Amino acid sequence: MLIVFLNNLYKKPIEYQLFWIFVLGQINDGQVVQIELKQLKKRFNYNKSTFYRILRFGLDFFNSDSNGVSIELIQQNLIIQVVRNKKAVNNKKQSKSNIELHKQVIEYLNDKTNKKFTIKNKQTIRFINARLKEGFNIDDFKKVIDVKSEKWLNSSMEDYLRPQTLFSAKMEGYLNEKNNKKKPNERFQKTQSAVDKAKQVDWFSQG
Repeated sequence: MLIVFLNNLYKKPIEYQLFWIFVLGQINDGQVVQIELKQLKKRFNYNKSTFYRILRFGLDFFNSDSNGVSIELIQQNLIIQVVRNKKAVNNKKQSKSNIELHKQVIEYLNDKTNKKFTIKNKQTIRFINARLKEGFNIDDFKKVIDVKSEKWLNSSMEDYLRPQTLFSAKMEGYLNEKNNKKKPNERFQKTQSAVDKAKQVDWFSQG
């Protein structure tokens, strides 16, 4: 399939060739690669219409249902990955296992944020699967949801408590963030300690 694309590419102007040879050069077998559109715009400096015409040429050719290379545009990022054939039996087992995990992740996110995301959203599933391929597990997803919910819920960032943000390529960074929100009993203990000290100061000042 890639050879067919390259044969078509060489019939196009040099701008097409430079752009897509660079993009395809970022392929890393076994990993999901993400390239921001703004980086590509800065690198090639094409006018807007030319840039998106060249981009659409490749995106129309590659799709996630084909074997070889999958390239999709999601949230102003190109998501690139190698797609391989697998035995039907393994596919069924993996599919059943992943569906259950998808369900657990989305239900946990909805429970924490009081939202109504579903596993029917293909974009949501792509992000979860991309992180699974990188080695993240159900506990990692839950921890990220916990950490960002504590920080973003009931704030201006609340709208970003969504799968495409939480489970993006930045998930590893979120996973390693510390939860700075203090537990209620910790706050109570510190407050009580301050009150006790104030009482001691008043007692001695009266003497």
